[in-house]
Amino acid sequence: MSVYRIEALDPAKHRRAEFQCESPALTEFLQKRARQEMEARSSACFVLVPLDDVGRIAGYYTLSAAEVVTTELPEEVAKKLPRYRLLPATLLGRLVRDAAFCGRGIGDRLMVDALARAFTGSVEIGSVAVVTDPQDDRAAEFYRGFGFLRLNDRRLILSMRDVARMLQERPA
Repeated sequence: MSVYRIEALDPAKHRRAEFQCESPALTEFLQKRARQEMEARSSACFVLVPLDDVGRIAGYYTLSAAEVVTTELPEEVAKKLPRYRLLPATLLGRLVRDAAFCGRGIGDRLMVDALARAFTGSVEIGSVAVVTDPQDDRAAEFYRGFGFLRLNDRRLILSMRDVARMLQERPA
């Protein structure tokens, strides 16, 4: 069984050109746009690498700031939050693993790390929830397995309160 670590994408160290996943758009993002978005500070990209080949990217995810409209929140999420029109959230923009690493639990590792990082960050920069926009039904089902709820036609949400609970059950 391989041992992995998750770290910020470093274009000088991580071999982005080797990364291939089922989605051409997500492969292209890592290879061509992730570095630029990090430099612009519009998103942060984190990669999971095997310790025996730290240049190889087994998977990645991105986090950025977002907002949610309070009136769209599910009642179970909204009931204990301030009644502002907009509330801060963390966007889990992309989460994907390299096709060569299929069946190794990479997605779960990435998700737990992304949620832990979002939760830790919410202490310093307020965020009431993690939101995501899954590409398809399969991805949406994966997110629902971690407790995400439907927010609107395309977006899913997991409150920071539920993130904390999930992290106690599945520590990073």
